[in-house]
Amino acid sequence: MSMQSLNKLVARSIIDPGIVQAFASGSMSEILNEMDLSPELRSTLGQLEATSFVEFAIKAYRIVKASEARMLEIDLPSPMVGLIPDRDCIEDNQAA
Repeated sequence: MSMQSLNKLVARSIIDPGIVQAFASGSMSEILNEMDLSPELRSTLGQLEATSFVEFAIKAYRIVKASEARMLEIDLPSPMVGLIPDRDCIEDNQAA
């Protein structure tokens, strides 16, 4: 959801000069509070140092992408699990 929120912010900055003005005046935290971001991500983006809004957006995209990549990592079982029978089961089922 964070990347979608960031996309909306950048799109909004095209038609709303208040976004770029908020960046220029150092009050991006007020704008970021309106976005659907985690408190940690909001804090990180609020502390970004950039000389232009474009630079801010580029750095923000990198940070959000990295945070979402960490959240998407899923610990899936090996595809081999369940395909190779356990040795104990084989030995128990063998005829004497």
